[in-house]
Amino acid sequence: MIHFRSERVLLVAPNIFSVQLLDSNKQIKHITSVDKVFPAIYEMAPNLIVFDYDYLSQDMEKILRRIRTNSYYNKIRICCFKSSANRKIDEFLKILGVNHVIYKDELHNATKSTMSHVKSIMNAKVADLLVSASF
Repeated sequence: MIHFRSERVLLVAPNIFSVQLLDSNKQIKHITSVDKVFPAIYEMAPNLIVFDYDYLSQDMEKILRRIRTNSYYNKIRICCFKSSANRKIDEFLKILGVNHVIYKDELHNATKSTMSHVKSIMNAKVADLLVSASF
């Protein structure tokens, strides 16, 4: 497995994160609306997009297909944050182009190896945001 630490992260999730922390960090952009995903990608050219699957489950397939069929977006890594594992949905997400799936259940019972895996995928600040939001 290739480990990738991102420099610019687009976080697509509901308003459960600390806005002050995100406003002060120019490397992390948080959006809450589906219609702002592609303008934000064009504006900041992120290395990694973190989607909250539970929040975007209705639009996830359409968004992923659009990202993966456009050559402009081919270098973007995609990570989904889900509440729990579901083999059927997880395999479908992998087929659609999701590189990593992180489960809320894993973050609740985080071991050292789980946290090192999450921090190898993304910035420590984003990983800490996900951990704090999962509680």
